[in-house]
Amino acid sequence: MTLVLGALAIGASAQMTFTLNGVTYGDVAERDSKGFTTVTLPAGTDLSGLITAVSVDGTPVTASQVTPDPTTTTINYGELKVFTYNNKAYGFRFEEDVWFCGVFFSDCHINQGSGHDGTSQADMTTIMNNIIAMGKNGTKKVTFNAAPNLVPKTSIIFCTGDIDQDKGDDGSSGTHTNFLNCTAELAKSAGIPFIFIAGNHDISPDYWSDGSKGVTYGSSGGSNADDKTISAITDNNSYWNNAGVFDENIQYFTGGSGSWQPKHFTFKFKDVRFYCSNCYWFQKPYNKPGLLTSATYYAPDGIISALNTFVESHTDEASVWMQHYPWLAGSDCNRWWLDQNESGNYITSSNSSSYGSSTSGIAYNDATSANTLKKDPLSAIMMKAAGKVDGKVQHFSGHYHRFDDRTYTSTVNSSNKVHDYTVAANGNTNQSNNAFIVLFKRGEGVKEVIQTQF
Repeated sequence: MTLVLGALAIGASAQMTFTLNGVTYGDVAERDSKGFTTVTLPAGTDLSGLITAVSVDGTPVTASQVTPDPTTTTINYGELKVFTYNNKAYGFRFEEDVWFCGVFFSDCHINQGSGHDGTSQADMTTIMNNIIAMGKNGTKKVTFNAAPNLVPKTSIIFCTGDIDQDKGDDGSSGTHTNFLNCTAELAKSAGIPFIFIAGNHDISPDYWSDGSKGVTYGSSGGSNADDKTISAITDNNSYWNNAGVFDENIQYFTGGSGSWQPKHFTFKFKDVRFYCSNCYWFQKPYNKPGLLTSATYYAPDGIISALNTFVESHTDEASVWMQHYPWLAGSDCNRWWLDQNESGNYITSSNSSSYGSSTSGIAYNDATSANTLKKDPLSAIMMKAAGKVDGKVQHFSGHYHRFDDRTYTSTVNSSNKVHDYTVAANGNTNQSNNAFIVLFKRGEGVKEVIQTQF
């Protein structure tokens, strides 16, 4: 690959050109910087043997005629390197890229139909391939104010739940093959990490819309489907753990009673901590139903306690958070946080809870209860970690099927704020866009979020 990098001798108009080893044009940015050229290379680029050939004004020159020889001299990040040829000096500084991009989509509802803004496998395959290909031809999909010279490429992909039909591909088996084939398998082939979490259509709610309980006995019951959903998520996570793409392996948050656990998780990628919740952090664990017995539900207090303990020991790490349910978007937002269906039905936990799971008779869609029992305590935990922007925790959600961008302010402590970006469903035809492209900075977290279409 040949890059034309400007000659920077005072009064000179010549151009020095390097051929660089192991990088492509779209991965490199250069800018004039007070008498020299700054060249930004992808993080992890091997600087040993980086420059393989030299030209001046388009004419190849023998590298040994340049002082020092660019093909043999040691290049270090941050160091000003001046090359001299025919009594003209050309200054360069090489920097390591600190930016990376993530793409968030949600609510694919693969093959579920227009009533759920469902996406076909073919359409989802196209969307996923476009996400994977972003920026690889050197074309900017979007321009970030924080890094205007960056050609955004996808470093990691997230889906925030409701991946296909209720209880799986065919509405009963619990498998998620169709979704996985048009998302996870494509990401594996491309070598780009793909992380997905469960939504309320993937993990059984307390009650379905028809008033029946979500977790029932049998091969087509909710507990069986829940097992297969969690297995799909953990199997995918294990693949990326084994691929060695994360700074550290994925760890799970479980705790308290219940043989079935929602298995929320965390991992660190490019020096940013990601906290991922299946459905939402207060999803109740349970013991499975038997032939003649109902499921026994338990409070999520042990899970929340495990989360709090972990965050307190990682307060210096920039954090990004996600769950399926939005913090504010949607007129029924608060009943989702209270596990209620359209009629206000929900199941109380068999043990006591600090988060309202054991409290019977909570009013329908009660904002006060949702805030004080769940949102306020969770925001207080989240605020302990670094990576806030303008004092706000950075959070991503789905479920609402439309884009939204709001900040939740705790009713207990107004300093506790959660900036929630809610991403639209892929099949929502009323909004032409269907993803967020997020600019991250290593060690600092979210820097910019742009709504776009793939």
